[in-house]
Amino acid sequence: MFVFLIPANLSGFLLLDTVSGRWIAALGGGALAVNTVIVLVQGGFSRLLAIPHLIFWAPLEIILITLYFMTEMTPMESTVVAGVVVINGISLLFDAHDTLRWVRGERSVIGFESETA
Repeated sequence: MFVFLIPANLSGFLLLDTVSGRWIAALGGGALAVNTVIVLVQGGFSRLLAIPHLIFWAPLEIILITLYFMTEMTPMESTVVAGVVVINGISLLFDAHDTLRWVRGERSVIGFESETA
């Protein structure tokens, strides 16, 4: 998470002069901001963190894929966009599964497995 997801979704702040960079900063950063609040409120990590990923990153995937094929990008921008699409796409597969598990009642917080959030 700290090695791939956070850097990928903060990469948009390096490209704020581009449309894709602004989308990554807004939606990628938005999910990170909401999840920071969730972690602080719950006192740790739970499957609930998957839901903001679905809300913010699923539309971001569609936007970035559209931009990738419909606009002209510098090599750096296209590399960042491709990286975010791949990294977030893999995460979304796990997030869909974790969301389902959370909805079904698996709400423990890591480190506090006997307690639910």
